[in-house]
Amino acid sequence: MNIFLGEPISNINNGVLKQKFINNQAFKVIKGQRFTYYIKTDENGIVKEVVAKSSRELAPISYFIQNPESCTKKLLFRAPLRMAIWQYDCPNAKVEYKTFGPPGFLNTKAKLLK
Repeated sequence: MNIFLGEPISNINNGVLKQKFINNQAFKVIKGQRFTYYIKTDENGIVKEVVAKSSRELAPISYFIQNPESCTKKLLFRAPLRMAIWQYDCPNAKVEYKTFGPPGFLNTKAKLLK
C-alpha cells in the first residue's frame, strides 16, 4: 500500500481507516497486510506525515514518495543497527525519511518538510 505525502487522504482505498488520538493529535490509522500506518493530515486532508510500524521490515521510501529516483538523497544521521535519517529533495517537495527501532519493533517515518 502506498500513502504518498502531499496527496489527499481520500486517495487511499485499501485497508480500514480509523481515527485515533495520540498525545492530543488526531491520526488516521490503516491496518495493512504488512504494516500499520499512522497518518497525520492537515485541515484539508493532505497527508503530511506517515509512520509505518512492523515487527519484521521497514517500509521503503517508494511507499511515501512517487518516483523517489528523481529526488536527491542525503544522509543526515546514522546510528548503526538502530536509526537512520535521510532527506529527500524532490522537484515538488522536501521529505525527511527516518528508520528506527530494534528488531521486532521497527518503525519508518516519512514527514513532509516545509
